[in-house]
Amino acid sequence: MNILIVHAHHEPQSFSSALAQQAEISLKTAGHTVVVSDLYAMGFDPVSDRRNFTSTSNADYLKQQREEKHATEVQGFAPDLEAEMQKLEAADALIFNFPLWWFGMPAILKGWCDRVLAMGRVYGGSKLYETGIGNSQKRGLILLTTGGGPSAYDGWGINPSLDAILTPIQHGIFWFNGILPLDPFVAWAPAHLTPEERSAYLSQLDQRLQGMFTEAPIQLPKLADFPNFGSDTQQRYVVTVERKRQPDADYDAKVAAEKAMLAQWQRRGILLNLQMAAPEEPNWRGFLTIRAQDQGAVRSLLGQLPLADYLTFEVTTLSKV
Repeated sequence: MNILIVHAHHEPQSFSSALAQQAEISLKTAGHTVVVSDLYAMGFDPVSDRRNFTSTSNADYLKQQREEKHATEVQGFAPDLEAEMQKLEAADALIFNFPLWWFGMPAILKGWCDRVLAMGRVYGGSKLYETGIGNSQKRGLILLTTGGGPSAYDGWGINPSLDAILTPIQHGIFWFNGILPLDPFVAWAPAHLTPEERSAYLSQLDQRLQGMFTEAPIQLPKLADFPNFGSDTQQRYVVTVERKRQPDADYDAKVAAEKAMLAQWQRRGILLNLQMAAPEEPNWRGFLTIRAQDQGAVRSLLGQLPLADYLTFEVTTLSKV
């Protein structure tokens, strides 16, 4: 397989750079062809302007999408962009490697996206979401370092959840272009780790990359379910879950399988939100937001839960506000 790593860290001795280097070594050892775009080393210019193009559709007014479509028609992209576009087109997987800065990508990587992901050449027309350049076959992976630990990004900390922070990449860049997003690989706060702990992260990354093309991707909604970018053809439901009998040894034995099934629903885009009371709460309840065709489909899913015999379900159809 052909893999493009777009690396965005200015310090070659950083742990972020160590992740990129480990990824290249691991993937090549596994027999893949790897191309690395080291943006700082390349001196990549993140500023998008007329230098993107060698030809002009309208010299008096710069509308980027119009100029991108024109450049696509006349092969008029600047050489540095043409080189990156060809790398992307040839890749079976796209890896973004970067430190989390201000809850997002470094500017140089955002600039790569702004300039390289050009309308007409990369996206637009029939090339969107499941029919985008990735054609629901290419895979996308984020390799990420953070300054804070996981508790700051788990949805209970002061920061936004990591899922929310990475949505512009996972959904807005990868899936928008038909690239299947994988779970991110996160090295939490490497500046505060021992050499042994950093080495362990590199070993984990090596193991993770062995299954890059076999692990299940995150499944996001298809454009076909939203005609003309309108409302979802699937319905949304809130399920209120209560216990009809108290937990026992059999209940406890099934909890792990229950969590695994719910996690699978989340990966498949069925379970959109999940809130559960603390296990010891006497008035225990859970709340699930489910995307499905109808209530029958929802109840069929709920019946598959390992703990279904212990629970009651109230299903409410949501309306678009």
